[in-house]
Amino acid sequence: MPEVQKHGFSWEKDLIRNVYGATEEELASIKYTSKMDLPATLNHKDGVDVSIKTTCSLNAVCMADCLRVYDEVSSGKPLHLTVVTYKQNDETQTKTITNIVEVDLTNSVTQLFGTITRDELEELVKAVKAVPQKRAPTPEEYQTMYAIRDRLQKLSVAIHLDIKCNSQQSRLQCSFNRFQTFLKDHTSRIIAQSTTAEFRDGRLTETISSSRRVFKAKAKKPTP
Repeated sequence: MPEVQKHGFSWEKDLIRNVYGATEEELASIKYTSKMDLPATLNHKDGVDVSIKTTCSLNAVCMADCLRVYDEVSSGKPLHLTVVTYKQNDETQTKTITNIVEVDLTNSVTQLFGTITRDELEELVKAVKAVPQKRAPTPEEYQTMYAIRDRLQKLSVAIHLDIKCNSQQSRLQCSFNRFQTFLKDHTSRIIAQSTTAEFRDGRLTETISSSRRVFKAKAKKPTP
């Protein structure tokens, strides 16, 4: 894992151990590729699945594979999302926690995806995956993908559909890009929140040494 990404894993471990009560042995049993950051069986606080995310933006939270998120928030199975927001200090090369919030996303598909159906998402995924990996999309492929994406995006409420299709990958991710609006409109879904590193009777490491993460430039639209 790149050094600049380790802050998320560090705070994730703090939450799992210090807030949700998992033992070191239980923490070690959670694989990096696990479907859930904290499975319900290891959550000794609430006994529900927890997805843990870190972000430097109050409004934008990168999620995961779009279809997987859609299925999780429409399955009826209890699911919480805990978001750690931090401030980057480029001079000291540190990240400091500014906010932590846990929300209940159980059966929240309408509040997140609006009227988008799973079949429509599958149509978009099919168009994205039609582009072979390790090859940039052709102008025609780009047009097909983004025409579908733009049509569906108008139907969404809080989720942004993120096409990742370039010379390295061909997949559909999603992000929670109206997070503060969601919290304001659905206060009953807020489990707990804090403006310090103390959270739900536990404490996270407030400041971590970590440089700013630099993202690769988004692929440009192919020239016809």
